[in-house]
Amino acid sequence: MTRFAPAARTATIVGLIFALGWPLALAAFAPNQNLENLRQDVTVVICEWLSVGILAAIVVWWERVPFFSSVGLIRPKVRDVVIVAWLAFLAAVICTVLAFTHLTADGHGSIIGQVSAVPLPLRVLLVFTAGVCEEILFRGYALERLKAFTGNNIWLAALVGNVIFTLAHLPRYGLSGGLAGVFLVGAILSAIYVWRRNLAGCIALHWFIDGISLLIIPAFVTIK
Repeated sequence: MTRFAPAARTATIVGLIFALGWPLALAAFAPNQNLENLRQDVTVVICEWLSVGILAAIVVWWERVPFFSSVGLIRPKVRDVVIVAWLAFLAAVICTVLAFTHLTADGHGSIIGQVSAVPLPLRVLLVFTAGVCEEILFRGYALERLKAFTGNNIWLAALVGNVIFTLAHLPRYGLSGGLAGVFLVGAILSAIYVWRRNLAGCIALHWFIDGISLLIIPAFVTIK
């Protein structure tokens, strides 16, 4: 999508404001997000799925284009699977090293401690939701539409989308190394999407990365 009729262009502007703006609005209303706040976790899950539903309505009934294909949700090719598999392996190694490097002695107040306090079913739901919803909002939808407003420069669109994606995580990570990690992961996911134009691989890799920190590592680390 590089050109829009006047009505579709207006719909796209509204869609972009909604897709990229609501996470920043949530961050403003909840400036100190904590995984141990279960009510907040559930609220985030509900908001993310509602946002995708509203965005789908904008795409189908206002932009008047197919939702799935317009956000890059197409059948992955064998090469896409191979690329994601290799990146998943590298992500597993890097995330594991970083997690154990930053693990505190007693676990209180640490990321691992917070994660372990969240019930497993909710953690699974958080991983699934983030992978699907955030990739649709910040990659599949935003990059394709921002491209039309950046002189057809997909890399500039990716940078803008990733900066906002990173800022949306500010309440959870603060100005810490974790936020830098979010930017790096977002940059990798954006690059994969620009390269392959297939959101399925980005979703799978997002699931894997979040799954390492929220599901796999807590299962093998004992908090004293």
